[in-house]
Amino acid sequence: MPSDHPPAQRFSIRNLVIELLLYGILVTLYALLVLRWLSTPLQALFRENLTVYALAGLALIVAQGVLLERLTSFLLARLGVQHFE
Repeated sequence: MPSDHPPAQRFSIRNLVIELLLYGILVTLYALLVLRWLSTPLQALFRENLTVYALAGLALIVAQGVLLERLTSFLLARLGVQHFE
């Protein structure tokens, strides 16, 4: 059965699905690692100094975004998949 979508659109959809799956896996791994190793220090920081806790939380959010974006871009380049901007 022939497809109604042009080849470029099929590759774009395939690349998007690959990127979303890869990013989802990396985010899950990151969350599990942070919960395992940083939950106790973050809880202590929350109890002791809420301002520093808030700044640490913001720093973790920014670091997560930068790290996961670079890692995803690197892996997609290695796989030969076009990266969506």
